Amino acid sequence: MELNIQTAELALREAAESNPGAWAEHSRYVAEACKNIASHCKDLSSEQAYIFGLLHDIGRYAGVSSERHLIDGYRYCMERGWGKAAQICISHAFMIQDIATSIGEFDVSDEDYLFMKEFVANAVYDDYDRLVQLCDALAMPRGSVFWKRDL
Repeated sequence: MELNIQTAELALREAAESNPGAWAEHSRYVAEACKNIASHCKDLSSEQAYIFGLLHDIGRYAGVSSERHLIDGYRYCMERGWGKAAQICISHAFMIQDIATSIGEFDVSDEDYLFMKEFVANAVYDDYDRLVQLCDALAMPRGSVFWKRDL
């Protein structure tokens, strides 16, 4: 299935039905913030940025979890051939490429932990990874937190 806005929005709707919660609205705000920022960047697609923001927490479809949602999202996207979205499902949680920087609980198998550790250490982050990290940190379930700079 081709990854476009329609398929990403459908995936999020279905995931939210599977596991309702504030995470889905948070994902929508992340997506909007990613799209808005990317629209001012010549090397980023606002559509791609929106899609990646929308799907960054898609692993939450599987139920309430801590860091398990990262690997669940990775697998969900990889099964559909969405490689970059899969990477962002993991990379969005690690601004520093060291799994030890996690603030969550690793509610995953030892095998999944080792996979994620290796994945994070060796991933090549690009501007989409960094953009989703930024917007994820700023988006709450009721909107995005922005600051105003006085000139």
